[in-house]
Amino acid sequence: MHELKLVDVQKKYKDKEAVRKFSYTFTNGVYGLLGENGAGKTTLMRLICGILQTTNGGIYCDNIEIVRMGAEYRRLLGYLPQDFGYYGNFTAGRFLRYMAALKALPEEYACCRIEELLDLVDLKEEREKKLKTFSGGMIRRIGIAQALLNEPEILILDEPTAGLDPRERVRFRNIISSLGKNRMVLLSTHIVSDIEYIADHILIMKNGELVQKGIEEEITKKVKGHVWKCVVPESEVQSLNNKYMVSNLKNAGEYVELRIISEMQPAVGAEMVEGTLEDAYLYHTQMQGGRKNEAL
Repeated sequence: MHELKLVDVQKKYKDKEAVRKFSYTFTNGVYGLLGENGAGKTTLMRLICGILQTTNGGIYCDNIEIVRMGAEYRRLLGYLPQDFGYYGNFTAGRFLRYMAALKALPEEYACCRIEELLDLVDLKEEREKKLKTFSGGMIRRIGIAQALLNEPEILILDEPTAGLDPRERVRFRNIISSLGKNRMVLLSTHIVSDIEYIADHILIMKNGELVQKGIEEEITKKVKGHVWKCVVPESEVQSLNNKYMVSNLKNAGEYVELRIISEMQPAVGAEMVEGTLEDAYLYHTQMQGGRKNEAL
């Protein structure tokens, strides 16, 4: 089992600080990294993969800085970027053989490994089909297959379910969950349900910073007393929406049922309800000083 330790990691581009003093230690299991688009998730993952260099701070694998490990560290890594490039005229089998060659895997080993992975991602019957004929979900599955070719012990997945339909998203989550039993898996997304079902540990980023960390129960516990349900006339909805963080809205005949995140009772008769991971995510990313971000 490997330990990946980030100490005060910073990445700065001219006047923009994409990652700010990020410190955390990863071991085996599935880690869900939640944050809005632009929160710094992709930059952080590229830093972990060694694609980008830190401006300040350090990233250590088993107490050795990754920039000093070179190829030894890359052998431990599997990476599925958000924008996964591929050759449309390659068949699935040819593409995986090509990627195996780039990773300098022995031919005999690569052939056996490709068979295992096509079976894992349920694409064995499509091995001779060209990638340009594949659906988005099938391409993402080929993407995770190529990331696993070298049997990585550290697997980095950036927005792996983006653009997938519900069925493909469930299939992909199940694959990721099974992979986390004996390796370190870091999964970034802005889709809360992807994290909710499979992550052992949850990290929430905002403006490049790690603002929350822990298991789901620990994070949702922090919004206890800040989640409300109220039923109001339709004429009051806009006013409440302008003032408070409304996480859900449902028509109920002549009235509207609202789920509101607020540190104070938002309306007369509003009832306190149990918070969810989505509530916690919105509370920590969309509110400032206990109030709704005025920019929203």
